Amino acid sequence: MKIYEIRVRRALTPSGLPEYHYALNPYVGCLHGCLYCYAQDYTRGPPGAAWGQILYVKANLLEVLRREAAQLKPGVVGLSTVTDPYQPPEAKYRLARGSIEILAEAGFHISVQTKSPLVLRDLDLLRRYRESVDVGITITAMGDKALELEPAAPHPTARARAAARLAEEGVKVWIYLGPVVPGYNDSRQDIAEVVKLAASIGAELIYDRYRPKPRAHARLPPAYRQEAGRQWWTQVKKTIEELCREAGARCLDVEEEWRARRDLPQKPG
Repeated sequence: MKIYEIRVRRALTPSGLPEYHYALNPYVGCLHGCLYCYAQDYTRGPPGAAWGQILYVKANLLEVLRREAAQLKPGVVGLSTVTDPYQPPEAKYRLARGSIEILAEAGFHISVQTKSPLVLRDLDLLRRYRESVDVGITITAMGDKALELEPAAPHPTARARAAARLAEEGVKVWIYLGPVVPGYNDSRQDIAEVVKLAASIGAELIYDRYRPKPRAHARLPPAYRQEAGRQWWTQVKKTIEELCREAGARCLDVEEEWRARRDLPQKPG
């Protein structure tokens, strides 16, 4: 594992995801090294090529962000879209924490997505700005099975505990079941365990299908390189929705959310 500090000229960038106006990625690369992660196909240079082994830290990020937050029109910021804001180096650099504070004070809404219980370190901040923050915890499968494709990510049990604690403290929490990979986490039992967690803590469950990208797909074990076709997804989606109804969980398909947002006003620039 190698970690390098870099300097950047921009902190916030326009988001390609319809649910966010801006993307904020404090790090380049991700040491969790999840095999299926699409971000490795969109990350340039060594951090993308050696996914999970090399990380760039944006050392001057907070300085740049303070300036941009004072100049740009407030909107929804995705923290983060191609990295995990709470991967291990965050314990030292505190870029996610600093970013939340700067953005919330400037009137932005921050949507955090992570696989790490390190987010609980910032519980004081998340409580203080609970009207301006939501936190998504990604759980593709419960138990040790998840570690097969998420080799360096925190254990799902630790993530589940973090999600429950955030919910108890009044922070808006959602569980991200994604990607659903053919042959890996698409069985009724695997899905039911994650749905049950979301229902038990009163969190919305947002789910999404696997979309193969060349670099990520090549890293998957052969058993999981099955065709993620429309027929397969129609059946899996039906199963997810049935389980959500049975458990009383609020569930949302990412693709449906994207379609619903197509007619939203232009994003701030």
